[in-house]
Amino acid sequence: MNVLIRKIYYTLPVSLRYSVRKIIYLPQDLFTKRDSLVPPKGLIFIGSGDYLKIGKHFFGHFKKYCDFTEDSSVLDIGCGIGRMAIPFTDYLSPKGRYEGFDIVKIGIDWCTKNISSRFPNFTFKLIPLKNDLYRLDTEEKAAELQFPYENDSFDLVFLTSVFTHMLPLDVENYINEIQRVLVKDKKCFATFFIIDEENETAQNTIGSKSFPHNFGNYYLMDKNVKEANVAFKKSYIIELLKKNNLELTHFIKGNWSGIQNTELNEHQDIVIFKKL
Repeated sequence: MNVLIRKIYYTLPVSLRYSVRKIIYLPQDLFTKRDSLVPPKGLIFIGSGDYLKIGKHFFGHFKKYCDFTEDSSVLDIGCGIGRMAIPFTDYLSPKGRYEGFDIVKIGIDWCTKNISSRFPNFTFKLIPLKNDLYRLDTEEKAAELQFPYENDSFDLVFLTSVFTHMLPLDVENYINEIQRVLVKDKKCFATFFIIDEENETAQNTIGSKSFPHNFGNYYLMDKNVKEANVAFKKSYIIELLKKNNLELTHFIKGNWSGIQNTELNEHQDIVIFKKL
């Protein structure tokens, strides 16, 4: 999404953003055959790219950097419309467990109807929370959410493009809750926009995204839709992990700021940490 289109999109009321997408992709959805585990294009609110390929691609990252098996319990925070869940349907055994939650009803409804109906160990929960980009019809805050799961209950937690849409108090609460539900020595895989000395200047000259509004520990792309894109200072995230008895195991830079030849050539930065 280029800068002009993005700005126009952000000016639309939240509910209208979903409707506009359905209208734009209606002809394609009517006349294009798709896999039964792929939602209509008009319902996919989580970004561009090939739905199945991106899910499989990130599953490869999870397997490479995190320790889990086919019998593991997995938590997908901000599960969207199931893109990251699909590859787990071919991997988890009946003893394994997948839990996902999101704030957008469209995604949860589709996943429940099309995934849970075929894989009973996959559960999707709707948790309505206020967010400038995705939902404004509630006053419930991510900063006050207690995850609906027991302590020490997951062998893997992951969040893709979730912390990029959250403000500091929300992130602080989620990190604390992730620590609570993770099993000791198990890992969380999360994507961010992270700003450090190397990319702070680059983002303004060669980056595909820039965050011009500096609020100390975090930066905004757009002050009018604060949670559309949020970046965090690297030192702030590292201190937050330490504070919650979590250990950073990998920090893998993305290419959003224009920095080339990154380890995985992903757009967003990747932060992987484990519970001590």
